[in-house]
Amino acid sequence: MIATLTRTWVVLSEMSPWVLGGFAVAGVVSLWLNAGVVRRHFRGKRFVSILKAAALGVPLPVCSCGVIPLGASLRQHGAGKGATAAFLMSTPQTGLDSIAVTYGLMGGVFAIMRPLAALVSGLACGWAVDAFDGPNAAEPPPAEVNEEENGRPWWSRAFHNGFVVLPRSVGGALVMGAVISAAIMTLVPDHFIAEHISNRLAQMALTLAFGVPVYICSTAAVPFALGLLAAGLSPGAAMVFLIGGPGVSASTLLAVWRLMGLRSMVVYLVVLAAFAFGFGLLVDALLPAGWLPPGIRVVADHVHGEGGLSWMVHLKAALLVLVMAGAKLRK
Repeated sequence: MIATLTRTWVVLSEMSPWVLGGFAVAGVVSLWLNAGVVRRHFRGKRFVSILKAAALGVPLPVCSCGVIPLGASLRQHGAGKGATAAFLMSTPQTGLDSIAVTYGLMGGVFAIMRPLAALVSGLACGWAVDAFDGPNAAEPPPAEVNEEENGRPWWSRAFHNGFVVLPRSVGGALVMGAVISAAIMTLVPDHFIAEHISNRLAQMALTLAFGVPVYICSTAAVPFALGLLAAGLSPGAAMVFLIGGPGVSASTLLAVWRLMGLRSMVVYLVVLAAFAFGFGLLVDALLPAGWLPPGIRVVADHVHGEGGLSWMVHLKAALLVLVMAGAKLRK
């Protein structure tokens, strides 16, 4: 129990600067990447609309359930099926905050592959939905977006979006992800998964089957994947989880079915699975055998080092916890 709590605290400490930095950048970006701007670029059955939808979805820190009302609103305001599907595919897989955390805990390869996978799979999904769906029905005229300004200066709105709205949304999941990661590192022997399921494709299939029905946001998935890697999961299988876990949930599939029909839902799921496996194989090809992410080495060094945890570990972890707790308590 003590070992799990210690590892949880260290994982939170290692996440802290990347999460807080991601919150800050996401808060600034939210000033112009709002629903009104996005809606104006999604209309019509055009590849450029799909490209804009997929690209604009990549930096948004919105989870697979949080993206549903925005996707529904886009569709209702005249967005094409392909553009809506591209947005629903790319947005929950990653975000500015999760990219920063991925780089800090899992290194540059994963930090590059996650947004690349989100963009490419979003493009493919949007194109496939339009291709298999046939001609779009007549689209409703775009609704006017009437967004009220509350009179606060830009820096106040950026701070509120980045350090209140976003932490309130993902804070609990982040802590739970850190706890699960620490528990796996503590309870599961090193290389346990590799010894019992040595086939990498089987590992990928298992993690995809586990990740699809589970609701987990793109940032909280990082410490979870870190724990799976510590237990012997291949880097490619971890990549499959990082795509499939945040990229879709049961709620997302039902929303796609309701908004665009059963055929589009099947296309959505097939595209996600295909690109999850494809990028999983690519990551396995890029990283050498026995590769471990920097986050695992750092956690091990802190936990097994002499003299206990340093004051810097405590400071970083406490700062992250205080920000998330403050966001939860703030009205």
